Amino acid sequence: MTVLIPALSLAGFVVIAIMRVSDPLVPVLAQEFHVTAGQAGVVVTSFAIGYGLFLLLYGPLGDRYGKLRIIALTLMAAAFCVTACAFATSLPMLALWRFLTGVTTAATVPLSLAYIGDHVPLESRQATIARYMSGVIFGQMFGAGLGGILSDLIGWRAIFVVFGIAVSGIALMLWRLARQEATAPLGPAISLVQTLQRYWALTRDPMAADLMTAAFIEGLCIFGSVAYIGALLHAKHHLSFTLIGLILIAYGLGGLCYSFTAGRMLKLLGRQGMVMFGGAVVAWSLINLTWLPVWWGAPPLIALLGLGFYMMHSTLQTLATELLPGARGTSFAIFAFALFAGQSIGVTVLGRLIDTYGYPLAIGGAGVMVGLLGLWLRNSPAITRFGRG
Repeated sequence: MTVLIPALSLAGFVVIAIMRVSDPLVPVLAQEFHVTAGQAGVVVTSFAIGYGLFLLLYGPLGDRYGKLRIIALTLMAAAFCVTACAFATSLPMLALWRFLTGVTTAATVPLSLAYIGDHVPLESRQATIARYMSGVIFGQMFGAGLGGILSDLIGWRAIFVVFGIAVSGIALMLWRLARQEATAPLGPAISLVQTLQRYWALTRDPMAADLMTAAFIEGLCIFGSVAYIGALLHAKHHLSFTLIGLILIAYGLGGLCYSFTAGRMLKLLGRQGMVMFGGAVVAWSLINLTWLPVWWGAPPLIALLGLGFYMMHSTLQTLATELLPGARGTSFAIFAFALFAGQSIGVTVLGRLIDTYGYPLAIGGAGVMVGLLGLWLRNSPAITRFGRG
């Protein structure tokens, strides 16, 4: 695990950077293709749909053929899809390639977390996941940040070429590591019917149902809102895309603050406190972002947004690795599917609300929902089943 955690964390960095790079590009693409910000948000939605749907496939494949092998192979395909985005001649074509990019990057983070779940005991798992998540958080930071900065410097098309080269290098590195597991025994073969039965059984478990509901609301409200923060700052404060990209890095800084202090916070607050206070911080940040009178107040609010999100989400992630200990790829896949189903719906719904009613109602309302989610989760069996933390 000494070598694998940094390697998997680097892969998570690249994948999440590819995912988040389109957030600050929404206003850029709106200008390029002569559409509204809400319509340009389809590039975020299409990625989330591809990512979320194929999670359900990769979970069982990882359990059967080896999680590292599936991660490496899918990233090789992702290198082509990411690069192809640079050559899109229309918004629908770009949305298609972003969908395929979502399909081919979907295995990396959930199977990495399932791999950690297979090898790290529950009592130390959340701290290990927090270390792994540092790479994912850097992906959040530099994906959004570089999207804004490089769009001004080299144009949005070149950004996808850069990321295509990066993901190909990571894929080759992980393939070498995966080959070292070539003699590992295959997992038990299960049919499509058995896989569907596993998923159905998970939806009927109270703990799993609560975790999936929470993940769906997180994706809808938080990821849906984050996709439009760049457009909000541009519309309200007339900031350059470079400055917007730099400001969005603060989201990752808040996440890094969590990753460095996760163990201490968990000991102090317990799982119940993590979800309750995390939800409250997210709500406060999103609501205040919508009426902020000066742009320089945005970075600390966005940093708090990142901190609150990871306080809540990492707690849910850790518990999701225990839903089905004998097939963690499968169990974590359905949790991640719920998250990205929420994101795909959230970006569409919030985009329409923004176009019709403006940012305060859409993003502020999403913040209120996350605050209520934290209060509801506090006494959920999903949080209390394994004790305080």
